[in-house]
Amino acid sequence: MNAACTVLMYHATHRHDAELGGADAHYAVTLDTFEAHLDCLAQEGAVACAVERVPALGAAGQRTVGMTFDDGHATNLQAAQALAKRGWSGTFFVNPSTVGNPDFLSWDALRAMAAMGMSIQSHAQHHRYQNELTQAEQLDELSQSKAAIEAQLGTACTVFAPPGGRTTPDTVRLARQAGYGMVSTSRVGLWDLRRADPWDVPRFAVLAGTPMAQLRAWVRQSPLEVGKQVLRYRALRTVKQALGNGGYERLRAALLPPSKDN
Repeated sequence: MNAACTVLMYHATHRHDAELGGADAHYAVTLDTFEAHLDCLAQEGAVACAVERVPALGAAGQRTVGMTFDDGHATNLQAAQALAKRGWSGTFFVNPSTVGNPDFLSWDALRAMAAMGMSIQSHAQHHRYQNELTQAEQLDELSQSKAAIEAQLGTACTVFAPPGGRTTPDTVRLARQAGYGMVSTSRVGLWDLRRADPWDVPRFAVLAGTPMAQLRAWVRQSPLEVGKQVLRYRALRTVKQALGNGGYERLRAALLPPSKDN
């Protein structure tokens, strides 16, 4: 059995800038870049799969990379097609309240992706930070999104990815209560498959500027590169906690180029 797994987190996967409406350009990668990432995985002897399928494949001796996508941007259909061409899969976290809106996947597109073997899971009903909600509001977000996805697609919704990675001490308990079996977080690190804790699955966020050498190092599980990313995540988490969501978002907006919304 493989001891650990790299889980990647993508957002928009566009062919050209005109497709970036509604997306955060900082987190968007071109489709050509995404295809190159898949080539990298193949070169490293790994297969991409939906995150909830990782433990079983790892137990069977398969080297896997968990493939996840947050926010349900319309360009993710292209990523699903690229994965399906290779016989691979991914987990796509969507907010039912935005499904069918301009720049976002429709239910028909999600049904097509599910038919390709993709896993469609919950990013909450709305893209609201869980640490700004009451327990009752969190439970509503979890329950409503799960019910909507299952009703529309006829597939099980058992995995939750908190928007923005924000959680509270109650998030896991509430996810269990709502009927989930896994929480895919924004914590950075390798997923220890010996423990295979389904309630805190860490991920590496792939950014527009992520170099191929860095992604390859994540796949190879380089201790130096993984350690650097863990330290970066902890530093950012400290800043977020100090500034609060609003303060951090204002700082981020001041430091990064504006997102494309054309």
